[in-house]
Amino acid sequence: MSRNGWWRYSRFGVLLVSLLMVTAFAAVAQRTGAWVDEVVMSEEPSESAGIVRLETGDIDIHVTSISDPELLARVEADPNIRYEMSFGSYNELSFNPIGPVFAEDAPGPLAGKLNPFSVPRVREAMNWLLDRDYIGGEIMGGLGVPKYTGLNSAFADARDRYPHILEDIEEAYAYDPAKAEAVITEEMEALGAYKDGGLWHFNGEPVEIIILIRNEDERLLIGDYVASQLEDIGFIVDRMERTAAEASPIWLRGEPADARMHMYTGGWLSTAVSRDQGTLFNQMYGPRVMPFPLFQALTPDPLLDELMDRLARRDYSSMEEREEIFEQVLWMAMEDSARVWLTDATGFNPMRADLNVAVDLAGGVSGSGMWGHTIHFMEEGEPIAGGSVNMTIPSILTDPWNPIGGSAWTFDNFPTRATFDTGVAIDTRDGLGWPLRIERGKVYVIEGLPAEATHDWVELEFVDEIIVPDDAIVDWDAEEQVFITAGEMYPEGRTARRKSIAYYPEDLWELPLHDGNTLSMGDIIMGMILTFDRAKEESPIFDEAYIPDYESFMRSFRGVRIISEDPLIIETYSDLYTLDAELMVSTWFPNFYYDNPGFWHVLAVGILAEQEMALAFTGDKADKLGVEWMNFISGPSLPLLADHLAKSLEIGFIPYEPTLGQYVTMDEATQRWLNLDAWYRDKGHFWVGSGPLYLEDVFPVEGVVVMRRFEDYPDPADRWLFLTEDIAEVIAD
Repeated sequence: MSRNGWWRYSRFGVLLVSLLMVTAFAAVAQRTGAWVDEVVMSEEPSESAGIVRLETGDIDIHVTSISDPELLARVEADPNIRYEMSFGSYNELSFNPIGPVFAEDAPGPLAGKLNPFSVPRVREAMNWLLDRDYIGGEIMGGLGVPKYTGLNSAFADARDRYPHILEDIEEAYAYDPAKAEAVITEEMEALGAYKDGGLWHFNGEPVEIIILIRNEDERLLIGDYVASQLEDIGFIVDRMERTAAEASPIWLRGEPADARMHMYTGGWLSTAVSRDQGTLFNQMYGPRVMPFPLFQALTPDPLLDELMDRLARRDYSSMEEREEIFEQVLWMAMEDSARVWLTDATGFNPMRADLNVAVDLAGGVSGSGMWGHTIHFMEEGEPIAGGSVNMTIPSILTDPWNPIGGSAWTFDNFPTRATFDTGVAIDTRDGLGWPLRIERGKVYVIEGLPAEATHDWVELEFVDEIIVPDDAIVDWDAEEQVFITAGEMYPEGRTARRKSIAYYPEDLWELPLHDGNTLSMGDIIMGMILTFDRAKEESPIFDEAYIPDYESFMRSFRGVRIISEDPLIIETYSDLYTLDAELMVSTWFPNFYYDNPGFWHVLAVGILAEQEMALAFTGDKADKLGVEWMNFISGPSLPLLADHLAKSLEIGFIPYEPTLGQYVTMDEATQRWLNLDAWYRDKGHFWVGSGPLYLEDVFPVEGVVVMRRFEDYPDPADRWLFLTEDIAEVIAD
């Protein structure tokens, strides 16, 4: 080839490469929704096996926060693996409060036997019996921080506001096994127990303690340690080791009166940085929040109950008053010890070096609400479009999925978060909010209340008075199926401490749903209806388990008013406020329990099935009715849901028609049913969202979930990449 020919070809090559680069950059610039084309997740309970699969390149990410120092050392030594730290997981002991003696006719192995942990002082004494420094330092290799209260040591209440209170509590409840044994002895003897041959006896038999121990992580060793400590003071201990799926029916969904266990090695995950942990006590020490039998059985001291509720409702007028309530609650919670806190876990979230994702500072990858928006492969540090991510997760498909009362497991909720949208997204780095589906917000609070705004998308204004307008919705008449207004229920007038306004964009009603439908006003109204309806005995889907949640909400709720439908503008009135304006904008975007998407037509299929007592949204109601716990993605629920979809199409079913019928035409309903029917025939499930990923396929036996990029998702793929910035830099800022 001549020199001139070489020059021509090389110049053509440079031009070709340039064109390819421009094309690639243009593709990235035009990319909407998810960066990746596909996510395949499968169950892998073993942390060690997850790391091995990362080392061999079999998977791209193991979705969990790991606190094993030996595994961390292996990851740090492998240049093909990277990790991000998170600080929101924690370990504790959850106690069964039933007793002091289980019923003789209980179905479990403890029927007719003593439950020492029904006595608060025995539970309190467990704080002295357990060496948290040993658990965090030896069992967890230094990755566990001793934890005495429910407050997370990395969050503001423990770290900045009340470290002096926590120091006093830590001193008062420091490891002291002699004191623990003395208190337990006193209470056991008061119960009629006695020691014989060094063992506790009751009614002529040794007292056996059953500890339900999770065996997939450090809780296996923690449970064994707790058992050994109890054995040292005279108890026989049955170490009942179980996986998440095996443990759930016993401790979470099972009735504590069934007498199957005394305690459970609980593990929790804060899925976002909590800027105000005042709501934690209501959740963990009383029956108001968690709709599960073990929590419903809790009976806190009336004063503690009142103070916990005040913290949850922010019923204080200054930070000084808040501190006074906090201090009382912290000490009383230690005396109650419905759960004994053990460690805050510093965890690492491992992934291949060419993968990146928004990792929540508290919840890690599994708790990240924005993982679906941000997960991507990298080339020379830059995001590239496309590819399939193979991931493992410790537990998946543990409990049924449905938007109203489905699985509460973190690892079940992890995939669902990528399928849904929300009005305000939570920053994975600091817990503040950013507008996702709304355009902007405005918040009014009563002058003097402790609140501030950090970002300019929300406007904060202090006022002397907030009056609830007469046409605001304040409740629901389940018999007539109509809303009740403030003017009807409170003719004397009503005030609130907070008013928020959510302003939606003009193109909101063009938002595509996964099944080919688009968002409508009916979806917003359905969400409002279900906020009230299920707690009413007149409701066709009344659920007793929902009453505590409803009552807790109603203690602060003062009203909601739709100012405009197009563009959508919603005012919300409440006595509940937070310390940050970004978290005070109530949007009413249709998502439900544990970050699940819910649109009126999909929910209607389940509503029709439940009101005909074929299925039930919650496990509690399913058990009472003797029917299947409704599952939108697999199992025997699917043919029943399909039957009710066909019936809905046949009869033109619009639930709550006196109200919802004002917003949903029969033409829209018919089109929605047809699209949902086509979706079910194609995908084989009823899980419909509007997020960047959709559920493509489910393999329950194999424990595999396949998700795909939703091509019609309207937002640019790079919109949320700022959340993948280094967490340490954000904290330093």
